[in-house]
Amino acid sequence: MRRQLALMRPSKKSTGPALAMLCCVLLGCPELAIAQGAPAPAPPSTGTGETVWVTTTQRLKTKVYESPGLTPHPILVVVLHGDSPGSPPTYQYRFAATGAAALSDAVVAAVLRPGYSDGVDRSDGMRGETTGDNYTPEVIDAVATAISELKNRYHPRRVVLVGHSGGSAITADLLGSRQGSLVDAALLVSCPCDLAEWRRHMQSIKGGAIWERPARSLSPIAVVADIPAPVRIWMLVGSDDKITPPALTLAYADALRNRGIAVDVTVAPGLPHDILLEPVALDRLKDVVAAIDPR
Repeated sequence: MRRQLALMRPSKKSTGPALAMLCCVLLGCPELAIAQGAPAPAPPSTGTGETVWVTTTQRLKTKVYESPGLTPHPILVVVLHGDSPGSPPTYQYRFAATGAAALSDAVVAAVLRPGYSDGVDRSDGMRGETTGDNYTPEVIDAVATAISELKNRYHPRRVVLVGHSGGSAITADLLGSRQGSLVDAALLVSCPCDLAEWRRHMQSIKGGAIWERPARSLSPIAVVADIPAPVRIWMLVGSDDKITPPALTLAYADALRNRGIAVDVTVAPGLPHDILLEPVALDRLKDVVAAIDPR
């Protein structure tokens, strides 16, 4: 299934801002938060999350957010951030917190990928050059072991793996690995699912011989044949994504269908590459959970 979404933006409301601001100044109101076009509101009830260090052959940081009133066997959602070449990745924590607040009976764990720092802590391992060079078998094994440890900790009834950008490539690679049965469903957001084609594309827009350097990374489209048939996959990409153009998502979806694997594709009109914090991403996660756990 492929869908185009018409995104709705909230209308502005006139609430007498000047008078309200004056009252706050004179009467000492609590802090006034002014939204600056943030794509998703901060979750109201999940706090700052619990930091859990997962030990594989390396130590990986995760931040875990829980829905209120967990059962003994909740849904487990594991989130992988993108390559984040410009700054330490933290947006995965915001998505995890928002997801835990929006879902019922869910544990949402955001993993800090091997070799990455979030500005506070650092996971062990090699970060690479953020050129698609760190989707290696070692990284995939480390993420798979982290998922196994989280499953042992929370005893979930279903597992969903969410990846954005480079994290979606690792997600898709994991599905096609010997550990693919660890998860029941996946949400791939802004996926560079054909690694060779993506690196050629990036060289065309960024330039530089760095994109031609040999890499040991696995390309998701090359391991489609090894994905377990029961796994269900959702894909989301912005129509204006200049980093991982929609053609990469559509080609991977076609490869999945040819393999007989169920895939649902959303091309979100007008959205760029960094869309994990857009409302549509949370909506797709809700769709995933509702489909695999219809309660």
